[in-house]
Amino acid sequence: MPKHAHADYQFGLSFDCAGEYTYRREHHVIQVGSLSIIHSGEVHAPSDRAFLPEPAHFGMAHISPNWLQSIAAEIKEKPANLPFFPEVSISDPRLNRLYLALQAMVSQRASQLDQDMALWNFLVYLITNYASRRPEVQPITTFHRPIQTVCDYLQAHFADDVALAELAAIAGLSRFHFCRTFSRQVGLSPNIYQTQLRLGQARRLLAKQVSIADVAIATGFYDQSHFSRQFKRYVGVTPGNYMGQTAIFS
Repeated sequence: MPKHAHADYQFGLSFDCAGEYTYRREHHVIQVGSLSIIHSGEVHAPSDRAFLPEPAHFGMAHISPNWLQSIAAEIKEKPANLPFFPEVSISDPRLNRLYLALQAMVSQRASQLDQDMALWNFLVYLITNYASRRPEVQPITTFHRPIQTVCDYLQAHFADDVALAELAAIAGLSRFHFCRTFSRQVGLSPNIYQTQLRLGQARRLLAKQVSIADVAIATGFYDQSHFSRQFKRYVGVTPGNYMGQTAIFS
């Protein structure tokens, strides 16, 4: 591929083969397990290798600069420029886990809130740990009533595909302060809290022998497969096994 640029930030995680870029007028080797970052609008060219001895696997993502700039501004609590990352690649297992969690949420077509939170967690960690002139995170101020209002809203609308921005607006907080305050006060992130509400209702419906497909739809999951994965993860058994067990003891 020739030299080119993207409007988005480009991220790439190498699983089993070192990557190569010509970027910032230098040749860079991206080691296996390192996350590469190419900034919005910056010219680059991928490897000029003609072939590889084995298939190579990379996890790639393009993220709008609007996300990074808005998150930086919310952390600083004032307007901010686009974050700049002086390192071409970063070796950080926690950063990799957050990046892979984001890719999993998107590929599994998880709820909007799950996807928003995965993107949020990845970018907040990236910016606060690796951006130059990293914004200082202010101490949390207690917001009891606004968070309770959000909890009440989620309890009434647990099956809705709500977005992070919507919940933050209900609380009257920035997304950054909402996420931190909600997790501190409730003990769960907003998306996990929503999932727990959905699964609680699912258990009640399964106990009444409502079909698994109908339960998945009624509780807001994307499809039966997504519902079954989440149910097994948090309840410990499949929906079918749970339904059978509750029928025995009913």
